Amino acid sequence: MGNLSVINKFLYLINSIFLCLLLFSYLSPFIKPSLFWPISFLGLLFPIFYIINILFLSYWIFFWKRQAWSNIIILIIGIQYLGLFIGNQRTNSSINNSIKVMSYNVRLFNKYEWIPKINIQSEIFRLFKEVEPDILCIQEFYTNKDPSNLNYKYKHLGLQAQKNKWNMAIYSKYPQINKGTISIKGKQMNNTCIYSDLFIYTDTIRVYNIHLASNWFNNNDYSFFQNPNQANLRKGIQGIIQRMKNSYKKRGEEAEIIKTHIEASPFPVIVTGDFNDTPLSYAYNTISTDLQDAFERSGKGTGKSFVKIPGLRIDYILHDKKLKSYNYIQHKEVLSDHYPISCEIEILTP
Repeated sequence: MGNLSVINKFLYLINSIFLCLLLFSYLSPFIKPSLFWPISFLGLLFPIFYIINILFLSYWIFFWKRQAWSNIIILIIGIQYLGLFIGNQRTNSSINNSIKVMSYNVRLFNKYEWIPKINIQSEIFRLFKEVEPDILCIQEFYTNKDPSNLNYKYKHLGLQAQKNKWNMAIYSKYPQINKGTISIKGKQMNNTCIYSDLFIYTDTIRVYNIHLASNWFNNNDYSFFQNPNQANLRKGIQGIIQRMKNSYKKRGEEAEIIKTHIEASPFPVIVTGDFNDTPLSYAYNTISTDLQDAFERSGKGTGKSFVKIPGLRIDYILHDKKLKSYNYIQHKEVLSDHYPISCEIEILTP
């Protein structure tokens, strides 16, 4: 650094800090939040760290400084993760023996009127009929009675002890020959993970519908994200950090239990749902190991699935590597705080 000006020395110090943060973010999928939860927060910020270091790289290259090499090396290490955040695949045409799978966190069909629109449930049902998924997985499902206008012959509703509690649902056009709920630490958590074994064509496929622990951000938190108030800066940051700490640990535990169940499946699996975590997280990495991410295979753009935070992908369709997926779509309708996602999956027949 002896040949650098005072300004460039300062810039390289800042650059070095962000390079270290980026390196640590690479480790977030492999470290349990229960052991060191702050690493999970660095994984959340991976896209920001990556972009900042690209800007530093551009600066050093422009001035022909050898400090560019440290940026090049560390950025190259992270290239393997870019496909989890940015899709560049072309849409494929429909294929034979394919089924359409859709996943959607409907946020209780706007029960508490978070969205200033009427008839949200009717609009969501209209969307389902337009897309016509063969398998429909719904998170934060709420209704006092099973809606008859969905027109699915087979269903699995993860009912709580009280019918007015929110839960999950798997609807399908194919017979569900077995249904179950994964026990989380001895509790039948119907709002965490349910599964159904579906007889499709000549094969049996196990479909999981997952909703991992939420961060439970409130409207004040989202307002703080969008417009930090300096007067309440400390209080706002502390509240958000505490909620994230608790939820990272809980999601890590849930993911491990669910993954153990997936690994014991006697059938090829399709895994859908709201993980409440990014692709560079322990929860996602735990569940997705040995599975294919449909977005990676045929998605385009950032894959944003959460309405309130730009570029945030927390909803997924994963599947057994024996299967192939096509035509991943993030639907643009804003009828919840999530966007619905869908894809086609080829079912291999003898």
